[in-house]
Amino acid sequence: MSNDSVRSSPEREHALRSGRAVRTPSFDTVFDLLADRRRRYAMYALVGAEDGLVDVDGLADEVAMLEARAGESELSESLRREVADELREVHLPRLADADVVEYDARSDAVRYWRQPTLEEYLEHTHYKEFPDE
Repeated sequence: MSNDSVRSSPEREHALRSGRAVRTPSFDTVFDLLADRRRRYAMYALVGAEDGLVDVDGLADEVAMLEARAGESELSESLRREVADELREVHLPRLADADVVEYDARSDAVRYWRQPTLEEYLEHTHYKEFPDE
């Protein structure tokens, strides 16, 4: 993922333009969401998704690859399963509560609603965690 994929751009569809009213998260919420490394990695992948729509297994693959790239874990099927379970049980419900994603547990689909304030801080954390990208 390049830093450019984390930056918001005018041509990307914001939730308000698609008819979905969202609230801008408070700074406390933004920093709380970014405080967890795995949730932050999931946000990197969601921001980089072309249309903001992913399935949980694909998202888990992206997060596991980022963890392996950062040297935190060795890429394996058990890591991918662990990440997928934690996304389903912890991180996606938290992001949904903050109105950042819409998560349908039955279909395992996740839709990211563009959040410029959150993306601004994601850009900074991405640069610090992955300075060579």
